[in-house]
Amino acid sequence: MSGLFTRSFGVLVLGMVAFSAAYAAKKEGGTTVIHAGHLIVEPGKPVLDKQSVVIENGKIVAVRPGFVAGDDVIDLKNAWVMPGLIDMHSHITTVLDTKAALGPQMVMAYMSRPAERVLSMLPTVNSLLMSGFTTIRSLGDPSGSVYDLRDAINKGIVAGPRILGIEPQISIAGGDYDAPNFRVRTDLEQYVSNRGNCSGVDDCIRVVREEVRRGADVIKLRQSGLAYMDPKISMVESEPEIKAIIDMAHQLNRTVAAHVVGTPAYLHMVIAAGADTIEHGPLDDAAIALMKQHGTAYTPTLLATKVYDEAAGSQFYERTAKSAGDAYRAGVEIVFGSDLGMFGPERVYEEFALLASVGIPADGVLRSATTSAAKKLGRGDSLGTIEAGKVADLIAMASNPLTNIERVGNEKNVSFVMKEGRVYKNER
Repeated sequence: MSGLFTRSFGVLVLGMVAFSAAYAAKKEGGTTVIHAGHLIVEPGKPVLDKQSVVIENGKIVAVRPGFVAGDDVIDLKNAWVMPGLIDMHSHITTVLDTKAALGPQMVMAYMSRPAERVLSMLPTVNSLLMSGFTTIRSLGDPSGSVYDLRDAINKGIVAGPRILGIEPQISIAGGDYDAPNFRVRTDLEQYVSNRGNCSGVDDCIRVVREEVRRGADVIKLRQSGLAYMDPKISMVESEPEIKAIIDMAHQLNRTVAAHVVGTPAYLHMVIAAGADTIEHGPLDDAAIALMKQHGTAYTPTLLATKVYDEAAGSQFYERTAKSAGDAYRAGVEIVFGSDLGMFGPERVYEEFALLASVGIPADGVLRSATTSAAKKLGRGDSLGTIEAGKVADLIAMASNPLTNIERVGNEKNVSFVMKEGRVYKNER
């Protein structure tokens, strides 16, 4: 009985803390002015010194030279201020142990109580926000709870980054996300079934429509891993099925993130069919040329690939890192994606240094997590830069992010976080 009380009390306190953080961060009316000593309005453009960012009702209304007055003045005169960060690839409600068998962990993700899963993720979303990530894209949630978590954040009940997500991964039946692969009894397969599985054009159109109706902000198209596990299989998917999924997503005003395992035939097919971003890789030269031609962006998820190699003894990282560098030099847009879920939020920032290590300059790395990411989210009109009309998502560091790229996104080094005009962190 005492153990039950302790657990219940802990959940209650955690919920109250999260609610209090969101409530305390609210700003009611008036004009907020940030005095920025160094301002990066958009990575790649000149840094502006001694600027004032004027904010009203959660939006930026002006950026003015000098330090002007306001109802509420925030002093960041000794800091570097830049747009809030965007992580384009995460699995926010499931953090896997890469050293343990995947099947049992997936079964638990499907079978665990959604409320328990959401509550366990409150520290994760809070940590991401405190690290400067004001937006994330969550690309798959077997627990079926990310929509509720997203909505709680949007309502101010929980402090966290805004989430654009999808719960199931849309996948053709006959792949590695089928229930039989999780080795449960046949009569239990219905409980670990991916509702995004489909077979045939009509069925694939149906699952996209139904998931958008349930609340999907984006469509995640997952290539079957059988093509990686069996070299005799080039792909499970058919071209009409792939095209139907992508076309219906676009018709419903949703972007498509395509998970690939590196097999050229499938990779070329999804690029030609109109996928908005390619996740993981690696890429061959023909895929890079096609991506440049079609305006397809690349999310390399280098840290996740490195972690996977360490756990599985594979050699994906070198090939994927080369792909990222080659794609950038060819003019393909790179977007930041950590693949949180392969590790916890405390390691997400490592992706910045890895992107820089493949030859992407610091301003290009920052663009990948701001302007480029916002554009590929379909939110370029509201996110990604600091200018009049945009949502007031701003973060600050004591050191220059352009010369200290490895410190960007590290919770210890981010001293200020504002999301939609609300201050969630101010160590200055």
